[in-house]
Order: sequence, then structure tokens, then C-alpha cells
Amino acid sequence: MIASTILRVRYKDTDCMKVVYYGNYLTYFEVGRVEFLRQQGLAISDVDQRIHLPVVEALVRFRKPARLDDLLEVRCWVSECKRASFRFGYEIRNEAGEPVATGSTLHACVDPATSAMVTVPPWLQERMPVVPSK
Repeated sequence: MIASTILRVRYKDTDCMKVVYYGNYLTYFEVGRVEFLRQQGLAISDVDQRIHLPVVEALVRFRKPARLDDLLEVRCWVSECKRASFRFGYEIRNEAGEPVATGSTLHACVDPATSAMVTVPPWLQERMPVVPSK
């Protein structure tokens, strides 16, 4: 399953040249994964009470600059699931359909009460089907 959400580049997201500041792509990835979970029937506020999902690795590949007021499509999917971690894949495209950025984030599963790493719970794993490599 690939989730898609649309966002518009805001002034606060850009640098003095009105180009999206590089660090903001990770925020756009977060918007994508929160919407992925929501589209799977899981509000992040509910997920966070049951399990913590810290980002332990992040990768962004910049392809083309996004600019102030651009309308972007953020696509998100689960690209890998292991015993106690999983990876989200991302693709951001502009209105012309051109790739702006791609990347991934690796998330560990952590028990909120003990802060110990745990296996991906079945209730989460069943809602996160892995999409084969793009």
C-alpha cells in the first residue's frame, strides 16, 4: 500500500532564495508517514500510546529543488519490515510529476513503559504491508 498526501510549500520552509531548506524534507517525510498510518486506520496519537517508533536512520536524496508555493505530492510506503524495526520509503513529486526528493527512514519499536526495544507488534505489522522495491 502506498499512501499519498498533498502539501504546499510554505514561506517558513524556504531559504532566502525561496527554495525549500534541506532539513524540511524530513518534516515532509514525517507528514507522509503520519498520513500513511492514518490511511491504515491508525492515528499517530493512538500508536504513540502503544509503542514508540523512533527514527534511527534517515536518508534523503535531493533531485530537484522545491520552491515557495509549490504543490507537492508526498508518497509513503513500508519498504522493509524486520523483527524489531521497519523502513518507510518516500518519494516527493512536484505538480509536473517530477521527482523532487526520495529517501527512507528506519524506525525501531520501543516499549513506552520500559524504553526497551521490542518486536514489531502484530497489530502494527498487519497494517503495514511491505511494498517491493520501486
